[in-house]
Amino acid sequence: MIRESDYNLDGKPPAITPNEYFAMAKDFHPQKYEPDKWLKAAKQAGFTYAVLTARHHEGFALWPSAFGDFNTKNYMGGRDLVKDFVEAARRNRLKVGLYYSPPDWYFDREYLNFLYGGGANNNPDLPPLGPDLKPIASEKSAEEKARHQEEYSRMVKGQVEELLTRYGKIDLLWFDGRPPIPNGNRVITIERIRELQPGIVINPRLHGKGDFVTYERNLNTDKIAGGWAEFCNTWTNSWPHVAEAEFRANGFVLGQLVRARSLGVNYLLGVGPMATGEFTPEIYQNMAVVQSWMNVNGRSVRATRPLPRDESASVPATSADRVRYLFLVPQFKDGGAYEKDLLPPGDETVTLRGVAKPRAVTMLRGKASLKYEHADRSLTIHVPAALRTRLVDVVGVQF
Repeated sequence: MIRESDYNLDGKPPAITPNEYFAMAKDFHPQKYEPDKWLKAAKQAGFTYAVLTARHHEGFALWPSAFGDFNTKNYMGGRDLVKDFVEAARRNRLKVGLYYSPPDWYFDREYLNFLYGGGANNNPDLPPLGPDLKPIASEKSAEEKARHQEEYSRMVKGQVEELLTRYGKIDLLWFDGRPPIPNGNRVITIERIRELQPGIVINPRLHGKGDFVTYERNLNTDKIAGGWAEFCNTWTNSWPHVAEAEFRANGFVLGQLVRARSLGVNYLLGVGPMATGEFTPEIYQNMAVVQSWMNVNGRSVRATRPLPRDESASVPATSADRVRYLFLVPQFKDGGAYEKDLLPPGDETVTLRGVAKPRAVTMLRGKASLKYEHADRSLTIHVPAALRTRLVDVVGVQF
């Protein structure tokens, strides 16, 4: 959609109108679509599930849907990109997740004000703009709006049911946003979803309730999750592919992973393929770094739990049976997240409280033993800078 700043910041029209953007679908031909290569790298890097954006807010569906006219049935000769993704996930032993946006800018294009980003509220004198960014001549009648909403509900229900019946077992359904009608159940009920896919996991963004809590961009809690939870963020600063976008430092990304795991939260890391269907080389390079880290430290985040209630630590930490894992996360200047912002590692002292005297305290990387003191059920551990890296360093405490 078009932002308010696009419309009136410099007095020039935006570079593209919504209708011109929608028309770009005719040029979408990802001949090098390679989900098997993506997911092989993801599996090697330690990912356990993957979520494909099957349809985003602009409304283009990546499969040949019988509902609506903005999908691969109309633009790609019926090619089914969802099918290829699902099969690749299964080949690489990853759980299958599908993202689906209930809001649909294409379907609603004649019913939206494309003066976006608060423009309509902040500039009440500006007329509402249609998909060609021209003032809308007349308001739709109540009857037209009601008929449109019913058509919308049929389309969304039909498309969700297609995703749940065409591809075998789907493990996760990731809705993004509420529909432009009062109740998500008017579109499709959770009961209907579970009828079609018993055992599926659903996020709460359509119905206001679901199987897990979703945090996006900011894991704004210090409380251990009371149930299933997920934190999603991006490796660059955007969800789609943006040419020459800078990737966040792997130390930053791994820092988000270990903080999430210390709270009992999963970490969903987003990357966007190019229009050709390829990942950029940087994505594979970064996945290789994560793979190397996971080969050494994966046990600290896989099948682990937050610390027991009677224990606490000065850094993010997880537990597994008689082992505790303490995470030394890199520091970045001025709230940065990129390699250029990374501060050099220094000596660090960390504490673990509420524990007995340990049997051993070592770095997972290199197995170096660490100096420590234990008194009054409090463990103080000293980590010299010489043992630190530019990634997350993990201390293992065995009891």
